[in-house]
Amino acid sequence: MKGNDGTGNIIERDDWHTPQWLFDMLNAQYNFEFDCCADKDNKKCRLWHDNFVMVGNEEAGLEEECCWMNPPFSKAETMFRHFFDTVGNGVCIYRCDNLETALWQNIILKNATWVFFPKGRISYEGKAGKGSRFPSALIGFNVPEPNGLDGTTLFHGGKSC
Repeated sequence: MKGNDGTGNIIERDDWHTPQWLFDMLNAQYNFEFDCCADKDNKKCRLWHDNFVMVGNEEAGLEEECCWMNPPFSKAETMFRHFFDTVGNGVCIYRCDNLETALWQNIILKNATWVFFPKGRISYEGKAGKGSRFPSALIGFNVPEPNGLDGTTLFHGGKSC
């Protein structure tokens, strides 16, 4: 039996784009201003950056703006650390097939306000095939839980925001 040791976070999977329908639904609630991990071809917001770790919260106004992040798999740990250190509030999407990894245990679960597990799998854009082999989660930071999606939300400390 092959185990899941987190080695799926490879550069060949970095270009999985957020499905537009999902972003539109979330954007209607959160009014995202800044796409943390984007390029000119896949940006979802008016403001975006292709090297997020070089952006400080003062220069981009990230303390006030609601941010969106779909990090490249190969740089996920660095991106999540910077997200929680830099932005004031926002929502991320990430794979959740391996919650015992250091990324989930030491960074995401310790900093997120909530984690939402959608019912069913998210079919990302930008890759050919039948869709994702792994489940995804939405991760909220200082924002209310998402509306209009079927799934389960876990709150940090067991409390609703």
